[in-house]
Amino acid sequence: MNKIDSIKAIVLDLDGTLLTPDIKILENTKNILLKAKNNGVKIIIASGRTPQTAVKMTKILEINSPMVLANGALIYNPIDKSIISSNPISRDTINYLLNLSAEIKISLNIYTPHCIYMEEEKIDDYIKDSGDARENLIDQKLYNFNDDIALKCEFFGKDQGYNESLRKLVIDHSKNISEDLYITSAHPNYLEILNKKSNKYFGIKKVLKLESIDEEQALIFGDNHNDIEMLSNFTNTVAMGNAKNNIKEVAKYTTKSNFQDGIFYFIKDMTTILD
Repeated sequence: MNKIDSIKAIVLDLDGTLLTPDIKILENTKNILLKAKNNGVKIIIASGRTPQTAVKMTKILEINSPMVLANGALIYNPIDKSIISSNPISRDTINYLLNLSAEIKISLNIYTPHCIYMEEEKIDDYIKDSGDARENLIDQKLYNFNDDIALKCEFFGKDQGYNESLRKLVIDHSKNISEDLYITSAHPNYLEILNKKSNKYFGIKKVLKLESIDEEQALIFGDNHNDIEMLSNFTNTVAMGNAKNNIKEVAKYTTKSNFQDGIFYFIKDMTTILD
């Protein structure tokens, strides 16, 4: 098979892709990304996470390109910590989802560019799942619509596997919301609700344009449902070996898993980035 050439950007999801299950970047993967960066290739993060953890978890890569965060709801400059663009959820939608959360007794997290608001008693469980820091998490009762925009809302349950029934419930209830919503997931415990204009594909297109890079010159890695749009719409897309079959089916290529240096092996064996 011919190697992929003319790559000028490597776009990486975080959880399940760049990060191992214990939220680390493997040494081989780190080193090959730094070599690619030294060769002039842009490293772009495209994650459901918000700035607090995305920047911290990728600090070792010295990323200076805009980040696609909150599943595309936020384009963020990690150098000067500024917001380049955002697609917030409306106040009416947040109110409706908070009421629905109380009705169905499933916690709702509210993500802003600066912190995450959640029920105080759920914070410890969330830290275990996400690796987030305690200082980034604030009691939901303190959320003030006037102080911060909401990038996404997320139903958070401790029990895995409830996602599909909850998705159907939220879709059914969303008929009562005037705003068009995008509903996705990157974890069996979470169901995420965003503005319809937000997904990773739209966000990556914006960043590539800012960096003057053609879509065909981007190499995209992902593993989960919130990666489907980017894996199915770009030319050079790679699903991780740990991805489910429906994710692998939409990507052009498949590599090894996130805990087997899948990114490292694909870049080394399938591209001319280091040639």
